[in-house]
Amino acid sequence: MTKAARIAIVFFACVLFFACEDNLRENLEVQKKELKKVAHDVNSDFVVIREEVKKIADFTLELYINQDKYVKKEDRSKYRFSDNGIFYKYENDGLSAVYISGASPITESVKNIVYFTAPLDTMFISIINSLSEVAQVYYNDKHSYNRIYPFIDVLTQYGPKLEIPTFNFYYLADSVNNPERNAVWVNEPYVDPAGRGWMVSAIAPVYYNGEMVGVPGIDVTINTIINRYLSNSHSELVIVDNTGVLVAAEETSVNRLYLPPLKDHKYVETIKSDKFRKDDYNLLKSKNNMVRELADKIILQNLTNIDFTVENEKYLVITENIEEVDWKIFKMLKK
Repeated sequence: MTKAARIAIVFFACVLFFACEDNLRENLEVQKKELKKVAHDVNSDFVVIREEVKKIADFTLELYINQDKYVKKEDRSKYRFSDNGIFYKYENDGLSAVYISGASPITESVKNIVYFTAPLDTMFISIINSLSEVAQVYYNDKHSYNRIYPFIDVLTQYGPKLEIPTFNFYYLADSVNNPERNAVWVNEPYVDPAGRGWMVSAIAPVYYNGEMVGVPGIDVTINTIINRYLSNSHSELVIVDNTGVLVAAEETSVNRLYLPPLKDHKYVETIKSDKFRKDDYNLLKSKNNMVRELADKIILQNLTNIDFTVENEKYLVITENIEEVDWKIFKMLKK
């Protein structure tokens, strides 16, 4: 081979190398742009949901202030006691379901709260019709009264002595956990007592005469997050909360990160207490050292470009923040 030929080969090799490098950089920028858009979409939608739950709280306060005006308008024939002491709406009238636990005495004044908060149904229906990502809307009060839309069979779903203030979607709004009295997110996935599986919730406190009397909430299921935000991507996307717990991912990513199968949860028995994801779904506590290191770099070190190797496959992991719910979303790009 002549010297000129060798020079030509080296020249074309260099051209090919730099062309590949340019393509990789261009592709990376495209991937980062796509990831930023997904993070933005989640953040924007969730800001709207939090603002809506605050509107519900404000309207609920108005109902408490003007309860004498509203309490007489509700048709009381729609409600009755069950054999096991639950006070409930016994037929689906196209509006909210109603449940009051028998854990405490159900007095006339407690039943009156059901009657004068009936106008909440209009807001609930409007939110469900306008925000497709929302699964259900509800109001819970300190007497373990639950008003929820869409309608569910409360006798089947709830136990007779359910104590609603002991659940995270109630107490995380109280003065200890939320002294500013803001609308806030229950951003760690939990199992829905109403039977819709894993979800997160926007909640807001209602204070009347200086006391927190109730908490409205808006729920988004984890399945909805996966289907709405993650499934349309051509790359593997994963969302984790600020403690390292998996929020949402498709099955391929779940397997890649050595996590157990991500199955939705349905209660066989009626719900009795909070149920959160197990440590098996916390990346910071993974049994795999490489996954723990990846989680540390994403969550604790806030790195945005991370080299990651698993099963002899090399990836570049890029990340974005979802500030509204204090989550991280990341994408694994195969090298």
